[in-house]
Formats: sequence, structure tokens, C-alpha cells
Amino acid sequence: CTCCPVSSCSPQLGDLMLGRAAQLSASSTCGLDGPHNYCIIGYLEEEKKCFTCDSRLSYNHYNNQNSHRIENIITTFDPERKTKWWQSENGVHQVSIQLDLETVFQFSHLVLSFKSFRPAAMLVERSKDFGRTWKVFRYFAEDCSLHFPSASNEPADSVDDIICDSRYSGSEPSTDGEVVLKALDPVFEIQNPYAPNIQDLITLTNIRVNFTRLFTLGDTLSRRRRNPQNKYYYALYNMVVRGSCFCNGHASRCTPVARRQGEVHGRCVCQHNTAGDNCERCQDFHHDAPWRPGGGDAVVVCRRCNCHGHSDSCHFDAVRFQATGGVSGGVCDSCRHDRMGPQCELCRPFLYRDPQKVTDDPHACRPCDCDAAGSHGGGLCDAQTGQCHCKENVEGRRCDRCKRGFFGLRVDDPAGCHVCRCHVMGSVGSCDQLTGSCECDNLASGPLCDRCLVGFWGLGNSMIRCSPCDCDIGGAHSNMCSPDDGHCHCLPNMIGQRCSDPAPGYFLPSLDYFLYEAELAIIPRQRTHDRPITWTGLGLVRVLEGAGLRFTVDNLPSSSDYQLVIRYETEVMRTLRTQSEMCICLFVFRARVLDSAVCLNTGGRYFVDVIFNKQSESDGSFVLIDSMGLIPRVESIHSFCSQTDLESFQRFGCVGLAAELDTQDSLPQLCEGLIKSTSARIHNGAVLCRCNVVGSLGPSCTKLGGFCECKQNVIGRCCDTCAPMTFGFGPDGCKPCGCDPGGSVSELCDQVRGQCVCRSEVTGRRCDRCQAGLWGFPWCRPCDCGGLSDVCDQESGVCLDCRDHAAGRRCDRCLEGYYGNPVSRQPCQPCMCPDVKGRGRFFATSCQHDPQSLSVTCHCRDGHSGPRCDRCSPGFYGDLTLPGASCAECPCNNNIDPDDRDACDSLTGECLRCRHDTIGPGCQSCRPGYYGNALVQNCKECSCDRRGTEVTRCPLGSSCFCDARTGQCPCRTGVVGVLCDDCEDGYWNLDGPSGCQPCSCDPVTGQCQCRPEFGGRQCDECGENHFGNPDLQCISCDCNLEGTERPSCDPETGECLCRTGVSGIFCDECSLGYSSAFPACEDCHPCTAVWAESVTDVQRAAQTMRTFIPRHGDDLRPGVDRYRQRLSQMHSDWTRGKNFVSGLGKSFFLLRHIHTLKRCCLLSPSASNIKHIYKVTSLSLSPLEVRTHSLQNIKPHNYRKLKEAIDPNMILIDPSPLLNTEIDNIRLEFKKLLDSLKEKMIEDPYDEDDDEEEENMEGTEMC
Repeated sequence: CTCCPVSSCSPQLGDLMLGRAAQLSASSTCGLDGPHNYCIIGYLEEEKKCFTCDSRLSYNHYNNQNSHRIENIITTFDPERKTKWWQSENGVHQVSIQLDLETVFQFSHLVLSFKSFRPAAMLVERSKDFGRTWKVFRYFAEDCSLHFPSASNEPADSVDDIICDSRYSGSEPSTDGEVVLKALDPVFEIQNPYAPNIQDLITLTNIRVNFTRLFTLGDTLSRRRRNPQNKYYYALYNMVVRGSCFCNGHASRCTPVARRQGEVHGRCVCQHNTAGDNCERCQDFHHDAPWRPGGGDAVVVCRRCNCHGHSDSCHFDAVRFQATGGVSGGVCDSCRHDRMGPQCELCRPFLYRDPQKVTDDPHACRPCDCDAAGSHGGGLCDAQTGQCHCKENVEGRRCDRCKRGFFGLRVDDPAGCHVCRCHVMGSVGSCDQLTGSCECDNLASGPLCDRCLVGFWGLGNSMIRCSPCDCDIGGAHSNMCSPDDGHCHCLPNMIGQRCSDPAPGYFLPSLDYFLYEAELAIIPRQRTHDRPITWTGLGLVRVLEGAGLRFTVDNLPSSSDYQLVIRYETEVMRTLRTQSEMCICLFVFRARVLDSAVCLNTGGRYFVDVIFNKQSESDGSFVLIDSMGLIPRVESIHSFCSQTDLESFQRFGCVGLAAELDTQDSLPQLCEGLIKSTSARIHNGAVLCRCNVVGSLGPSCTKLGGFCECKQNVIGRCCDTCAPMTFGFGPDGCKPCGCDPGGSVSELCDQVRGQCVCRSEVTGRRCDRCQAGLWGFPWCRPCDCGGLSDVCDQESGVCLDCRDHAAGRRCDRCLEGYYGNPVSRQPCQPCMCPDVKGRGRFFATSCQHDPQSLSVTCHCRDGHSGPRCDRCSPGFYGDLTLPGASCAECPCNNNIDPDDRDACDSLTGECLRCRHDTIGPGCQSCRPGYYGNALVQNCKECSCDRRGTEVTRCPLGSSCFCDARTGQCPCRTGVVGVLCDDCEDGYWNLDGPSGCQPCSCDPVTGQCQCRPEFGGRQCDECGENHFGNPDLQCISCDCNLEGTERPSCDPETGECLCRTGVSGIFCDECSLGYSSAFPACEDCHPCTAVWAESVTDVQRAAQTMRTFIPRHGDDLRPGVDRYRQRLSQMHSDWTRGKNFVSGLGKSFFLLRHIHTLKRCCLLSPSASNIKHIYKVTSLSLSPLEVRTHSLQNIKPHNYRKLKEAIDPNMILIDPSPLLNTEIDNIRLEFKKLLDSLKEKMIEDPYDEDDDEEEENMEGTEMC
């Protein structure tokens, strides 16, 4: 076939040696120079053992059979193959055979057939560059470690591993031995046959076989023989080099190279648009895709280039192929018609493609025609649109005009045109494209319209163009501002664009900044937290109606007209009038501003007298004056504000609001702005805050008024004074005076020490306690202590520090350890028990004086007794003669009689008479034979069983000794339990002489208690109705009770003991030869046994055949899977055969009828009966014939092919003869029965009544 329809195709394999005798050479050949003798080892067939080699002429079967040239190894399939071979010179170890091919071939395998011994060592090499370099295919040696120590003799791990093979270098066979080399070991699965390492293995131009060591028998070392080397040489019958023309999957046949004739040609007849001897490249003009070897699911074809008719040649570009995502890699060569590009799809420089014409049109490219003044690149244009490459400031297809905003197109200008410098926000439209002149906006000026008019700023900063300056009238020097950012020229310490804010740490004083306090007679005013402060300074001056005040003014910063303001509070709801400049002070207000202004100059000293007229002749009332203030008159400040602002200032009453203290935080915005501006102008800028470092929370103050943020209870603008009723100015502020109203004269205190002004009988900083000797604040009554104390408790009046050993609320009794009666003036005297209290030997709580007997009785502490408490009580001990000693309770843990004086030693405390079965110096332990907790009186007698307790721990006449804490008795070996009264597991006979004995197992009978599945005396066997290995597991038999003689099974195999006629693992089905109605299982006809035996043999044969097939398919060739599938089919057929046998019930029933008929025939052997039997038997034979035919078809096919596919060393048994034999036996048995019936029918002719009798027979129940 010359076509290659699939994705990959290859030429057929053949022997590369055929037709290439001239390209075959050997480094050593016998007889080339003349006759050469050689011998054969062990040549027993002929008497002649030595022969002559003469290779001067070529081999000829008729007249030159002694020629053994190298061309003799080429396979010719001649009948005289055994008489023709190549042979080397005698004794030469290093010999090579080389085949030189005319081109690259694909190599499959090499087969060498030796006439002599195979070499002891050899290797095979290959070359891909016509013999310039060589690579080893494989080493072959009898002893790899000796001849090729660097090569591994282990199985290859990969297909290209170079190893040494020892299978083809043995001493046997001495002739006809083979060496086989496969280029690709079939053990390895080849995923990609065109991978570089695989191609390196299978492609070659030369192959060389190097024999490096002759195989000898060791007689070459002997000197007794004249020429021991003449029987050792290399001799080859033939050499087969299997391969094919190498076409990279693009050809299915080849032609000779350079007219050389050989059976396997070397030049590929390429397809898929490929070319070359090996189809190793694409055909001319088919380079749009990369050349690749054939293979895979898709056809690999070299694609034709697309040059749009403008070129006849192309080449492949890998970079372009990758850049296009594998779409196209062809690049056209030598494009015509002014074309260029990978596919001649572009016009050459200075040309562009006419969009009205197709790409294939030879006249589609047109000149660019660019303006030289406005374009660059020497006239280049876009190849698709014809757009010239304009200079930076030029536009148009030909680049012949300036862009908007540019002017003056010139050739020598690198950018083409000059930029218009007109300010965008200050100009109207663009500049003139010829002259570049600008047209300015209304508020802009200058040749370029790039600056605002005077009094405006911000050109280009916003969309509003130029904005008017907005400088603060008081904080700035004037209304002129920076034209760039609009910042005004500020007065000192003023900041912000408008100069309207004081700098950090500075403030703008309020209008009433110049205050003159009136505190001469201070009237304290306590601030309530829910009302604002209504005064300044420390308080107010209480002025009697008709009196007056004088204020001194000498600190004005600037000359101006000032308005006077009086701050006051009234004690009565009455209106007051002042003299001179008359003003009415209404009681509903707290400040009054005089309407008329006073002109005051800087540096002057002025006195302002304020006199309050008397309104009536009655007792005068008082008015509380806080301060007087001077407020500058805004109208007097020169060119300060506009008339509109001034009118608004007056309309809102800003001056009056500024005078009120409680309106400072709620001034209208207009008032606040004008007040701040006025303050900045009067004080020439902002004023330093000067916040007191100790009293303020920080250096900043309010922007208007300059009030610092004060600490707790600190007041003053600078936070430098404690508030009234506080003291202790410091880092934490001021502390409240806290004067107690019940003991102080007022709520004020000394602002440094905090001392309040107290009443005479009261003392303390806060005036909150009575003087010494008094109690019951705030009434403070004298203490009542009978002259024995000068002080008493301030709250309860209990006397403190009673003298002369007195005690009690009023010092009316004696201290503990003393006796007497202070109330009746009897002094307190010490009790002698036995010594005075405080000297270490006083052991009484008190004592009592008997006035009749004048004696003193001591009341002893616990543990002491006697009239003077000079001895210890029963149950106590101690040596009272020692200093500091006292009686302590005996440490006997409540285990002695507390009334028994001799229960413990009175000096040492040792316990002498322990109770509750305890012992020890402290009665802390149970005595021997008892156990428990002695500390809680819980000692109990040990109750050990003497039978199981150690003899040494059970003395005669007393109880046994046990653990004093737990009561555990010391048990004998094999005995357990707290009382040693039980045998340990595996022991028995507690009543024995030595306690419990090792047992197996019952304490009385020795029988162990077994689990349900175990049995035996020692439970070391599987129990009844169980089987298995007792060391591992015992399994229930589960035998069917109706199908067994007794409910048990084999103890090892678990096979149930079925009754007659029953079978199955669990005896739950009828056996062959019995009816299928379990559990009845009636006996079938006797012939059933014959059938069952035959069918069983068939089953056994099929099972034997299945046994030879290994279970693990990974160890076999894929052919095993096909064989296993066939076996499965055979097993399925066998199952149908078995079902057939199982389904012979009807046939067996018919045979049973035959048996019955036979008996009937013996009684009445009529022809009708015989005919009926024959008919019944024929009906039975028909299904048997069908099933027999099915069994005959159960045969494995192609055993020879299966054997080759699996393993040549594997033995497979053909079971078909056994199957055929068993099937034939079945058929013969049935035929015999049928033939006997035929003979009966021949002897007894047919009669007319047969049909009627047959019908009668069919209707009659067989016996």
C-alpha cells in the first residue's frame, strides 16, 4: 500500500543484511592469505577432527566449501545452510564484525547463530554518524564482573540502561547457540517512540559486534600440546539485523539510496507533505507548522504557507509559531509587489495598503505622501491606514497642521509646532496658530493671561478662575493677598489664609478683657454645678446702698473710645442708680453698659468712681459688685469695618452680649467674627495664652477669651488660682476644703493649708471632731472616766487608756488578772496564779477576792488546776517550774480516759494507758491483730482465714496479724482476698495442708469453667457443636438439625455429619441421586448414581484446568486475560451442564418409569409396553443430546498461541481430551439403554392396539 491513512505509518521490517554484502566487514577471517588449519573440540560424529579454511575465493557449494568469508553469514535460506559460515583466525580474541549502512535505519533486533562456542565476552555497538562515534548497546559475558566490571549485571531499571547479560555466554550449547539483542526491551512500556532517548536506541547508520574473549576449556595453559589455539575461534552460521527504513512515521514504503539494491531500502517515499531520506523535514512551501514525527491520535501534516500570492518560498520560525499560539509559524521569503511580513501581508516602508483592495491584489500598496515639515521618520506612514507619523505637536493624515493649542509649523522644529503659552483659565480659547497671541478673560491680565488683577488670586487653582482676596479686617494688615495662594499678610501671631485665627498657644482677648475686680470685702459664692459662673475673680464686693467704689485704670494697650460696663448681683429685687454718668442697674440683669463712651489714651492713669444712690431712708440694702470692665467702641477704630458690618454689630447687641459672662459661649457668628477682628486690631495681633503649667491641662487656650483648660477646682483665665472653698494648688489641681458645717464657722479654708475656721470646742483641719476630753461631735460633751482616764472615744464616749489596771466603759472594773473595785475606790491588785500576769507563770483567766476570808481564789485556764493553778489537770502535761512553760494536752489522739490522772505522764506527755485497741507513745496505731484508723477510734480485729494465711503471721492462741491500715491478710501462694479466703484463678483446694493448689480447674473436680465455644477439662479444645483452632478461634458448626444425625461437625474442618441422602456444608440440601425436596430427600433411581459420578468427573476436570491459571494476572502477558475470559466462559458452560444434571429430575423420573416399565415388562413383555418404554426413553435422550453437545463445545482454543503469549517455560494442560472422554461415557451409557429397548421392539412387532394401550399406560400411575 502506498498511502498512509492513519496518523503514523512505518515501512515493514526486514533483514538489513540482505543485499549489503559489500558493506559488511570483519577484522579477522581465516584463510584469506592461504589455507589455514583448524580443529573442532569433541567432534565425535566423524573421525576427522581438523579441517582446512581457504577463503581466498568466495564460497561455492560445489568446488569451494572451505571458504568462510564474512558474507557467508547473510541469511539466504539455502538448503546447505549448515555447510556455509564465517570463521575467524585461530586464537584471536579481539575480533569485530561491522555493517555499514548507506543512511539512517530503524533497528529492531540482532540475532547471531554460532557454529562454535558463543564468546565468553562480547559487546554490541551502534553509530548514528557513519562510524565517527560509537555507543554500546549491551555487554554479554559469562562472568560480567571479570570482563566488564563497570557494567551492571542487574536487570535494567529503564529501557536505555546499559547492562551486562550472562544468559548467552555459557558453555552450552557448543554449537547452534544464539545471542539475541532487542533494541527496546519489551519489559518496558514505551509511551513516546519518538522521545530522544528512544530514537537514540533504535536509529543507526552502523552496527558493530565486538568479540573480546574466546570461550576456552582451560587447555590453552598446557604446554604439552603443539598448537592448543587451533581449536578456539569464532564461527557464525548467520547474522540477522532486523530493521526498517526510518521514516519518522510519515511513509509506509521506501526506495533504494543511490541505486543500491537491497531487500530493505533506505529512502522513504514521504507523505504528509514531508521530504528527505527519512522524512525528517517538511516539503518546500509547507512550513506553516513545525515538522513533527507521526504519531498520536491526530494526523501530523506539514501545512502549506500562506503568502497571498506574493512569494513562492517560505521557512518555519519557532518564535512566530509560539507568539501566535501555535496558529502559524511560516515566514514567506522574498515577497514581491512591494510586500513584506511573515505572510507578505504588509506593504514595504513608505507605502500603505489601499483599504479598497484585497490583500492578494498586486497593486494594493500606495505611497504615503507625508508633509516633511510635520512628520518624522523620513516619510513613513501606517501600513494599514496610511497615517503619517506626525511630530509631537502636529496632526492630520499627512501631518500638515498644528494641533489645537500649538502654533508655527516649521521643518526645523523637532516637535513641529510651538505650544501656545496662554494660561488656560485666564484666556478665552486657544492662541492664533500663526502668531500665538492670547485673548485674556475679564479678571486676568498679562501677555499670556497668566495672572489675576490686583485684589484677586488663584488663577488656575479652581474652576472659578480668579477669586477676590478675603482678608480678615482685624487680623490682616490690609485686604491685599498673594496672587498665587490667596494668603493675606497677617498681624503678629495670626495665622490662616484670611489671618482670622490665632496661632497655637495664642488667643484673641474678648471685649471685656480689661477687667478691674472689686473684691475688698469678699462674700464667698459657691458655684453650683447646674449653673454657669456669674462672677470673675474670687468673688464679689458687698456695697451698701449709697456707698461707692473707685477703680484704677493704667494698662490700656491703645488709645480709643471705651464704654464702661459694671458687673453686679443684687440681694433684693430693686433697681439702683449711679451718680454722674447716670445708669440704671436693673435687678433682672448682671451687667450694665454705659451708653456714652470715654476716650482713654495709652499710658495714662485714670480713676473711675462708681457710687450707688440711696433709694430710701430705711436700712440700706446691699449690692454685690463683681468688677468693672472697659469695652472698646468699635466705631472709633479707623476704617475698621464697613457700615453694613457696623449696623449688624449694633443690631445684634454684640457689646451687651460680650459683657454678659453667661453668653460668652453662645455669641452669634457675626458677633464673634467682629469681636475677634476688633481684638486683633486693638492688641496688634494675638496674645500669648500663658497657661499655668501646674494648674492647666495643657498650653493651649480658647481662641476667643484665652481661657485655659484648668485642672479640677482651679480657676482663673490662666488656671493659676484655687477656686473658693478649695486649697492646695498643685499638679493634681485643688482639693475641696470639706469644712464640716457642724463644727466650722464658714465653708472657706486657708488656700495653702486647707485649715477651716472651727468653733472653740471643735478641732481638726475640717473642724470635724471634738477637743481632747470631749466626745459626741458636734455637741462635744465631757468624758466620764472616774478620774482614771483623760480621753474617751469621740463617738461612743468609752474611756480609753484607763490607769491603775482599770478597764471598762467608764474605767469601772479591773483588768483580767487583777481584782478590786474602782467604783468604790478600791484599787486593782494583781492575782497570784501562781505568779503575776505578764511574768510568764500566770495560768488563770481571773481571780476572786473573798471579803470575809480575805483570800483570793484563781480561776484556772484549761489544763491547769489547783488553788493557784500551779499543776496540770488529768490528760495534760508540762513542767511548770520552767520559765515560759504551760500545761498542754497529752498527744494521745482521744484514745485515753481524760479523767484518769495516770493515763499519760504529767511531765513528758507520753501516753501510758491507751484505749480502743491502740498502742504507741501517742496511741496513734492499732495494736497487733487489729487494723483501721486509730486517730478516729476505728481499730477492728483482723479476721484472716487461717487456711489461706501465712502460718508465721497467725500465732496460736491469738488472732492473725494483718496490715494495720488496710486489713489485708498475708496470703499463701495461690490464695487471694482481703481475708485470704479464696483461691486464685488456676488454683483450688483451700482446705489443703498448704492452702490452694494449682488446678485445672474446678476447686473440687478440676473441671475449668469454659466459654460457650470451648470445651475440655482445661478449656483447651473447641466445644461441642464448634470447630477450629482453639488457640485462635472456635466457630459454631451451624449444622442443620434436620439434615444431621447429631448436631455436631468435624472439630478441625467444620464438616457437618450429614445423614444419608443429605449433603451441603451445613447438611441443608439433598445429595445427588435424591429428590430435591429437603428435608425428605427420597432416593432416586439407581442410574442417577452413574450419571452423578460421570458429571462429577467432568467437574473435577474443569476445576483442574482452572487451577493452572494463576490468580494474579499482573504476572502474565495480556494473552492470559483472553484465556481467563475463555475459562470463565467454560465455567459458565459447565455451570449450565451442572444445572442440566441437577435438572435431570424429570429425566431421572422418566428413567424411574423405565425401571418400573422394565419390571412391568418382566411381568407382561408385550410389544406395546416395549414401544412405550422406547418412546419415553427417546424423550429423555433428546435433552441429554443437546446438553452433551454443549459440553463438547467447552474446549480451550489455540493452545499453542496461548502458550507463546504467556511464557515459553509455563506448562499448560489441555483438558479437552478428559472432557471428551467423560462426555462420551455419558452418551454411551444412555445409548446402551436405548439399544436394549430397540432390540425388545424388534422381537415384539407392532400391533394396532398399541395406541390404545399407550394412552392407557400414560394415564396409569407407575408403580
